[in-house]
Amino acid sequence: MNIVQSSFIQFLKLGTIPNHVGVIMDGNRRYAKQRRIESTEGHIQGYQSFLNLLQWSQKLGIREISVFAFSIENYNRQKEEVQFLMQLMKQKIHHLQHDLNFIDKNQVKFKCCGDLDQLQDQELKQKLQELENYSSKYSQYKLNLCFSYNFTNELDKAIQSMPKGLSKNDFFQSLNSHLMVLNSPDILLRTSGETRLSNFLLYQIREKTVIHFIEKKWPELSFLDFCNMILFYRKNKI
Repeated sequence: MNIVQSSFIQFLKLGTIPNHVGVIMDGNRRYAKQRRIESTEGHIQGYQSFLNLLQWSQKLGIREISVFAFSIENYNRQKEEVQFLMQLMKQKIHHLQHDLNFIDKNQVKFKCCGDLDQLQDQELKQKLQELENYSSKYSQYKLNLCFSYNFTNELDKAIQSMPKGLSKNDFFQSLNSHLMVLNSPDILLRTSGETRLSNFLLYQIREKTVIHFIEKKWPELSFLDFCNMILFYRKNKI
């Protein structure tokens, strides 16, 4: 982070900061298509935007981030692309934890939110579970990686794990504690110009959640876009 960005962060700290940010990281493939590069390169550049978001958020003091990384519907993409995404995820988990030392340095509690029973790559499944177990000792920051996820599946698994025969009030109180993502996001960011939620955190998004759609593709996300998101939250929060 350069001196100009650090100065902007200090300025933003003077006002209200969202505690929990949800992100639909959309547009990697369209970004690649527009630039006539391989879609795989779009995903690689998208990872850099993910890293930037984590670093900017940590510097600002945002305590929790939930990112929509891979939906259950994404398994229907071409086999070669799905395999590449699995390999990329394995590489970047190692990079995040070991090369950058991001988890230990920032005391990040990592949680994989999704249906890993549908994940055929057993090595990736093991890496995700190992990182979640390893980081469970931390509580300074939370990173919820929604991978092999959609809300329909999250809701179904939550209901299956709940006691039967609950009253209406007890049902919803119990549901809150059985979902994978427990806290409501203060703001939800979606890139690429799409204005839909795509089955992401549909119960957690409440009346106070500010929804921020921007035109830029996910790999194009800039520090200025991040700052604008914070200012948009301040302007529109209840």
